[in-house]
Amino acid sequence: MLAVGAAFPDRVLPDLGGGAQRLSEAWSRGPTLLVLGHADCGTTRLALPYLQRLHARTGTGVAVILQDDPPTARSLAAELGLTLPIRLDLEPFPLSAELALESVPTQHLVGRDGRVLRASQGFNRDDLEAFARELGLAGPLFGADEAGPRHRPG
Repeated sequence: MLAVGAAFPDRVLPDLGGGAQRLSEAWSRGPTLLVLGHADCGTTRLALPYLQRLHARTGTGVAVILQDDPPTARSLAAELGLTLPIRLDLEPFPLSAELALESVPTQHLVGRDGRVLRASQGFNRDDLEAFARELGLAGPLFGADEAGPRHRPG
Protein backbone atom coordinates (compact mmCIF):
# COMPACT_ATOMS: atom_id res chain seq x y z
CA MET A 1 0.00 0.00 0.00
CA LEU A 2 1.30 3.44 -0.85
CA ALA A 3 1.74 6.12 1.77
CA VAL A 4 -0.20 9.37 1.73
CA GLY A 5 1.56 11.80 -0.62
CA ALA A 6 3.15 9.08 -2.77
CA ALA A 7 2.63 9.16 -6.53
CA PHE A 8 0.27 6.44 -7.72
CA PRO A 9 1.71 4.56 -10.72
CA ASP A 10 0.10 5.72 -13.95
CA ARG A 11 -0.30 2.47 -15.85
CA VAL A 12 -2.30 1.46 -18.89
CA LEU A 13 -4.54 -1.42 -17.83
CA PRO A 14 -6.98 -3.54 -19.81
CA ASP A 15 -10.69 -3.04 -19.19
CA LEU A 16 -13.57 -5.50 -19.52
CA GLY A 17 -14.48 -4.31 -23.00
CA GLY A 18 -11.20 -5.43 -24.52
CA GLY A 19 -9.69 -1.95 -24.55
CA ALA A 20 -7.13 -0.37 -22.30
CA GLN A 21 -7.25 2.73 -20.14
CA ARG A 22 -4.58 4.86 -18.55
CA LEU A 23 -5.25 5.25 -14.82
CA SER A 24 -4.56 9.00 -14.92
CA GLU A 25 -7.64 9.39 -17.16
CA ALA A 26 -9.73 8.64 -14.08
CA TRP A 27 -8.03 10.94 -11.59
CA SER A 28 -7.57 13.77 -14.11
CA ARG A 29 -11.34 14.41 -13.75
CA GLY A 30 -11.08 14.65 -9.97
CA PRO A 31 -10.22 12.55 -6.94
CA THR A 32 -10.65 8.85 -7.66
CA LEU A 33 -10.89 5.88 -5.34
CA LEU A 34 -8.83 3.07 -6.87
CA VAL A 35 -9.64 -0.28 -5.29
CA LEU A 36 -7.53 -3.36 -5.93
CA GLY A 37 -9.18 -6.68 -5.27
CA HIS A 38 -9.70 -10.26 -6.40
CA ALA A 39 -12.85 -12.21 -7.27
CA ASP A 40 -11.97 -15.05 -4.89
CA CYS A 41 -11.50 -12.72 -1.91
CA GLY A 42 -14.51 -12.64 0.40
CA THR A 43 -13.55 -9.21 1.71
CA THR A 44 -13.36 -7.81 -1.83
CA ARG A 45 -16.82 -9.29 -2.50
CA LEU A 46 -18.10 -7.67 0.70
CA ALA A 47 -16.79 -4.24 -0.35
CA LEU A 48 -17.82 -4.23 -4.03
CA PRO A 49 -21.58 -3.59 -3.57
CA TYR A 50 -20.79 -0.56 -1.40
CA LEU A 51 -18.28 0.70 -3.96
CA GLN A 52 -20.96 0.26 -6.62
CA ARG A 53 -23.37 2.23 -4.42
CA LEU A 54 -20.78 5.00 -4.05
CA HIS A 55 -20.23 5.05 -7.82
CA ALA A 56 -23.98 5.16 -8.50
CA ARG A 57 -24.54 8.01 -6.06
CA THR A 58 -21.59 10.15 -7.21
CA GLY A 59 -21.48 9.14 -10.89
CA THR A 60 -17.72 9.19 -10.88
CA GLY A 61 -14.68 8.81 -8.71
CA VAL A 62 -14.51 5.03 -8.23
CA ALA A 63 -12.61 2.42 -10.24
CA VAL A 64 -11.88 -1.20 -9.37
CA ILE A 65 -8.74 -3.02 -10.45
CA LEU A 66 -9.13 -6.77 -10.29
CA GLN A 67 -6.35 -9.34 -10.15
CA ASP A 68 -8.38 -11.63 -12.39
CA ASP A 69 -8.55 -12.74 -16.00
CA PRO A 70 -11.24 -11.11 -18.18
CA PRO A 71 -13.80 -13.98 -18.01
CA THR A 72 -13.57 -14.14 -14.20
CA ALA A 73 -13.86 -10.36 -13.86
CA ARG A 74 -16.83 -10.21 -16.25
CA SER A 75 -18.56 -13.00 -14.32
CA LEU A 76 -18.03 -11.17 -11.02
CA ALA A 77 -19.33 -7.92 -12.49
CA ALA A 78 -22.46 -9.66 -13.79
CA GLU A 79 -23.04 -11.55 -10.53
CA LEU A 80 -22.83 -8.38 -8.42
CA GLY A 81 -24.45 -6.01 -10.95
CA LEU A 82 -21.35 -3.82 -11.18
CA THR A 83 -21.41 -0.90 -13.59
CA LEU A 84 -18.44 0.98 -12.14
CA PRO A 85 -15.24 1.05 -14.20
CA ILE A 86 -13.22 -2.16 -13.90
CA ARG A 87 -9.64 -2.58 -15.00
CA LEU A 88 -7.40 -5.64 -14.77
CA ASP A 89 -3.99 -6.22 -13.22
CA LEU A 90 -3.20 -9.43 -15.08
CA GLU A 91 -0.84 -12.12 -13.87
CA PRO A 92 1.98 -11.69 -12.82
CA PHE A 93 0.20 -8.64 -11.28
CA PRO A 94 2.79 -5.92 -11.98
CA LEU A 95 0.74 -3.05 -10.52
CA SER A 96 0.03 -4.99 -7.32
CA ALA A 97 3.74 -5.79 -7.00
CA GLU A 98 4.70 -2.15 -7.53
CA LEU A 99 2.23 -1.11 -4.82
CA ALA A 100 3.63 -3.81 -2.50
CA LEU A 101 0.13 -5.00 -1.69
CA GLU A 102 -0.17 -7.11 1.42
CA SER A 103 -3.89 -7.81 1.16
CA VAL A 104 -6.99 -7.06 -0.87
CA PRO A 105 -9.03 -5.08 -1.09
CA THR A 106 -6.68 -2.15 -0.84
CA GLN A 107 -8.01 1.34 -1.50
CA HIS A 108 -6.14 4.46 -2.55
CA LEU A 109 -7.86 7.81 -2.95
CA VAL A 110 -5.83 9.57 -5.62
CA GLY A 111 -6.01 13.32 -6.23
CA ARG A 112 -5.89 15.16 -9.56
CA ASP A 113 -2.12 15.40 -9.23
CA GLY A 114 -1.80 11.59 -9.07
CA ARG A 115 -0.80 11.59 -5.40
CA VAL A 116 -2.38 9.44 -2.71
CA LEU A 117 -4.70 11.43 -0.44
CA ARG A 118 -5.81 8.51 1.76
CA ALA A 119 -5.29 4.74 1.80
CA SER A 120 -6.85 1.75 3.52
CA GLN A 121 -6.78 -2.05 3.52
CA GLY A 122 -9.58 -4.55 3.99
CA PHE A 123 -13.18 -3.56 4.62
CA ASN A 124 -13.63 -0.70 7.05
CA ARG A 125 -16.92 1.20 7.23
CA ASP A 126 -15.34 4.32 8.71
CA ASP A 127 -12.73 4.45 5.95
CA LEU A 128 -15.36 3.89 3.25
CA GLU A 129 -17.50 6.69 4.73
CA ALA A 130 -14.45 8.98 4.72
CA PHE A 131 -13.72 8.13 1.08
CA ALA A 132 -17.38 8.81 0.23
CA ARG A 133 -17.29 12.24 1.89
CA GLU A 134 -14.07 13.14 0.07
CA LEU A 135 -15.72 12.15 -3.22
CA GLY A 136 -18.60 14.51 -2.46
CA LEU A 137 -21.30 12.05 -1.37
CA ALA A 138 -24.08 13.88 0.44
CA GLY A 139 -25.21 11.76 3.35
CA PRO A 140 -23.96 8.43 4.63
CA LEU A 141 -22.88 5.53 2.41
CA PHE A 142 -24.18 2.96 4.90
CA GLY A 143 -27.70 2.85 6.26
CA ALA A 144 -28.10 2.88 10.05
CA ASP A 145 -29.83 -0.50 9.99
CA GLU A 146 -27.45 -2.29 7.61
CA ALA A 147 -26.06 -5.54 8.94
CA GLY A 148 -22.47 -6.52 8.41
CA PRO A 149 -19.11 -5.96 10.00
CA ARG A 150 -17.61 -2.60 10.84
CA HIS A 151 -14.22 -4.00 9.89
CA ARG A 152 -12.96 -7.11 8.13
CA PRO A 153 -9.33 -7.67 7.17
CA GLY A 154 -8.52 -8.69 3.63
